[in-house]
Amino acid sequence: MSAGPTGPASSPAPRPLPNLPRRIVLTGFMGAGKSTVGRILAARLRWPFLDVDSLITTEHGLTVSQIFAQDGEEHFRRIEAEATARVLDPAHEYDHAVVALGGGAIETEAVRLLLFDPALSVPATVTIFLSAPLPELLARCHVNSDPTASAEAPGQAPVRPLLTAPEPPEARLARRLPYYRRAHLTLDTAGIPPVEVVERILHWFSEERLSGARLAAPGGSVPGTVI
Repeated sequence: MSAGPTGPASSPAPRPLPNLPRRIVLTGFMGAGKSTVGRILAARLRWPFLDVDSLITTEHGLTVSQIFAQDGEEHFRRIEAEATARVLDPAHEYDHAVVALGGGAIETEAVRLLLFDPALSVPATVTIFLSAPLPELLARCHVNSDPTASAEAPGQAPVRPLLTAPEPPEARLARRLPYYRRAHLTLDTAGIPPVEVVERILHWFSEERLSGARLAAPGGSVPGTVI
């Protein structure tokens, strides 16, 4: 597996933060900014950035859209869960990393167990839900991708296969919201630039709101902090 960039040498030196976990996992609907925020956050911390969709593309030699088209969503969710388990594994080559999940990964029970189950979750993993109103999420998607394209071109934003799926995005978001809200932190990103989102995440850590015990998943359906 390959990792995303750790940030340019000119990135600000990481501030000393208490109780940092092994993995900071970003989740949220398409358009939430998981990849953009993840890269900036990883650069600030001088950590690797692992984008699960990109890792799948590299490993299988197919874009997410191509896997959806050739093998269906169920097959994609299975390999997505396997890739997520590998990047969260304590034996992974990177001791610390920022991880961006695909928007639908949270619907797979195996992924939720890794993130939230008190007995089965991966130790020292913190999950952050990047939230925004659906109209803004969809507007971001349409700005950053071309839903009519058949495959991603190098250097272009990835095509989002669910933009043209039969199920309305409202229904998908409603189904996922209860799972997203189980994250340790829910952060409203509406109208906020990615750099500011990262500052708010770092501020949350710096305030020592996470005790050692909170570095485990919240468990059950209890939501975490909302800011």
